[in-house]
Amino acid sequence: MVCPHLKLKNIEKRDLLRIIDRVAEKTPTQANRILAFIKRFFNHCIDMEWIVHNPFRVVKPFKSHANKPRYYFTSKDIDSIISDPGCFHDLYYVLLHTGIRSTDAFTLTSNDIHGKYLKLKMNKTREYLHVPLPSHVLDVLAPRMANLRLFPRLQSERQRRNCVKHLQGLFHADFVRQNNINLHTFRHTYAHNMLNKGVPKEVLQTLLGHRSIKTTEIYANWVRNEELERWV
Repeated sequence: MVCPHLKLKNIEKRDLLRIIDRVAEKTPTQANRILAFIKRFFNHCIDMEWIVHNPFRVVKPFKSHANKPRYYFTSKDIDSIISDPGCFHDLYYVLLHTGIRSTDAFTLTSNDIHGKYLKLKMNKTREYLHVPLPSHVLDVLAPRMANLRLFPRLQSERQRRNCVKHLQGLFHADFVRQNNINLHTFRHTYAHNMLNKGVPKEVLQTLLGHRSIKTTEIYANWVRNEELERWV
């Protein structure tokens, strides 16, 4: 068995650059999370006296592209998704027309539906969301209301990853990477569509369950010119 410190000492510069390039392919948030883990790992190696310095110490955090408009599905994208949804049609439909986070959709139960309202405790913020559901969404969910779990096939991490992979498989790999296509893109699309309908950002804040209006304002630059001109 080769000692860990012998392997670490043999790491060459090209290996480090290759790792950095792979990390840089991720979104800034994901890249910085991975980079932080790598730095902690090498610091641990220093503590164990396997190496004498951290080769990733000089790597600076990746800058966020917060000013870049977040990608939302176009009408053409949605047509492609709905025409080949696999076994995930109802989930995609709910995400597209409610804007709820996928983590909340996965755990939806029949007890969360109160008449025409959705009432649930959001997994991310632990705050309560209380919003009306469109009638066509209720029609899609109706056959599932007999069970407690509305999406029983999406309870494991493996099943959820398969759902994401199916969605991403509908697009070119480079397109997925450049625009960070995932289930959260449905939420961006919902926000974009609501703003283009003229929904005030204060109302959208409630519909999305944002704690701060500043989070909702991230979507403000998505409003189409025709809608902006209507208010001027």
